[in-house]
Parts: sequence; structure tokens; C-alpha cells
Amino acid sequence: MLKQIAREVLPYNAYLALSRAKNFVVSPFEHKSKMAKRRNGERYLAARVDTVTACNHRCQYCYTLDLTGHRTQLMTLENFETVAERLFPYLYSLALSCAWEPTMNKKLADFIRVAGRYQIPHLEFVTNASHLTEEMMIAAIESGVNRIAVSIDAARPETYERIREVDDLPQVLENLRAFKRLKDERSVAHPIININWTAFEENADEAVIFARENNDIFDTFWFWHLLPRMRNTVNPFHRMEKDRFFGVVQELRKILGNRLVSNEYNNDRSNKPLGICNRSLDNIRVEPDGTVEVTCSKHRLEGNLLTEDFSTIYARNEDLFEKLYRKETDFCQNDCDR
Repeated sequence: MLKQIAREVLPYNAYLALSRAKNFVVSPFEHKSKMAKRRNGERYLAARVDTVTACNHRCQYCYTLDLTGHRTQLMTLENFETVAERLFPYLYSLALSCAWEPTMNKKLADFIRVAGRYQIPHLEFVTNASHLTEEMMIAAIESGVNRIAVSIDAARPETYERIREVDDLPQVLENLRAFKRLKDERSVAHPIININWTAFEENADEAVIFARENNDIFDTFWFWHLLPRMRNTVNPFHRMEKDRFFGVVQELRKILGNRLVSNEYNNDRSNKPLGICNRSLDNIRVEPDGTVEVTCSKHRLEGNLLTEDFSTIYARNEDLFEKLYRKETDFCQNDCDR
């Protein structure tokens, strides 16, 4: 909450200086804490697992549109169980999605049930919800999924189709209503349904319309600005000025109150000086073939979860983790303020 307030009220340079000062003081302690948990066999790791590398939408701002020569992969349930055994005991957080649409895996409900057996403190996935089935919903409820983040960035079908090249907004809304009915029938609050709204000039005002018209079918709302990355210099949408962005934020807050839990205005950070990054110590992404890479970087680890335990992989790559933490490699060209 304090970070949100500081981001909204402080000039960007002042916010950035404060963030760097905080990181300079806090990061070494976080580093020691995470490494102590790892050595003591406690949960210290956050992972994102793509069980399938496909998507039924073509969002015009998505970086996956730039992936030429992409080959669709699908993880088998047997391989997922192997990955779970070798990775999940180390996790405090698991997302059953990262770069792709998890419901393209038609057996996702079975994968959710496997993940639920490991009692990971935070279990979630991100989806466009167009292929979200009742079986998947029930599995999420019964397996202790904490949150499902639904990517929606339009309130009107014509805007939705312009952004995503599909016209299934009515189906998405109906799926969310069905999910609410299933939760109400069982008198449960989880999983929380969170709306992920990628904001830009052409769709920002529709966020207010969506919040007003559909606030009964979701629990929380994230309003995040279009990222200033290379892909988004050539798409048909335009970034907003900061005052305009936070003007919409204030309108959303009048409707949603504290259900508006995140509003990120991402400035161009490509020229920020390098610092240190704790995310490199505890954030990984797993692909369907069992390979592992460090989140937010292009560094693939030596090793494979289909053949060995993650502790072995970590030990083999420990020098790389330390270099990434200290930004002594080509870690990230769009440096963030975490």
C-alpha cells in the first residue's frame, strides 16, 4: 500500500531514488534470508510453470507475437508429476502459467489437482478465461488455488476484438459468472478472481465502464500501464501520460475502493543504472520440456527437472544466480525497480 501511494504522489525521479535507497538497505538482508531458507530446506522459491506453449488470443501488445519459429509444446501429466516431485517442495509460490494460456491444456484440471497436493502457500494462474471449463473451476476451488488472474482489457466487444483479434468477451463474462455461482454454492471466497487490465490510451476509459458494469463477478482489480518495451513501440496502441493514467485510477477507486489493489505506471527504465535484484534468487520459469530459466532474464539453467532434483540444478548454477543478483551479467535491458 505504501509503495502504491508513493508511486502515485511522488515525482518519478524522487520515487526512483527512494526505491533505490530502500533496495540498497533491504536487499542484502533479503538475500541472506532467502539463502538461509534454502540451506535449511524451507520453501524459498517462486516458480511459473508453462504446461503448454500456445494461446488462442493474439493480443497486439504481447511479446509472444515476436516469437518467430515458435513450436507448441505440451507437458504430459506424467512429466508434470515428475516436475512436481522435484520442484514443488521448495516453492512458496506457484503460477501454473507464465508466457502462455494455461487453459489450452485441456487437462489443466488434473494438473491443478496435482499441484494442490503439495500445499504450496500461494497457488495461482493467469488466463484469458475464454476456455475456462467448469471442471477447471471446481479443481481450482477444491485444490486451494488462491487466485486466478483474468486478463481483460476492454468493456466493449469491438474494442476487445481490436486488441485480441477474437470476439469472445461475452463467453469470458459468462465463464466468470459461472465461477461466481460455483463459489457461492460452496460458500467459499477462493480462488480470488482478479482482473488484469493492461491500460493504454485507447482502452483506459473502458476500465471504468467495466468496473461499473461487472464489479459483481470479480474480487480485485489490477490496472497496469502498457509496458515501454520494444514490442510496444510498433503496436497500434499508445501509452498515456502519467496524469491521465492516475486520473483514471481515481475514477476506478471511486467505484472499487480497496478492491483496486494495484496500479502500475511503468516509465521507460531502459537507462537506469544497474543495481541488485533479489528476483534472480528465487524466481524461475519452467517450460513443458522440463528446462528452467531465471524469470525476467534469458538465462537458461544447466539441468532439467525431468532428470534431476531442483536442488542439484541450483547447486550447479549457483555462481550464475549470484551474478544475476548483483547484475554482473546482461540480466535485463528493461531494468525494473524491485
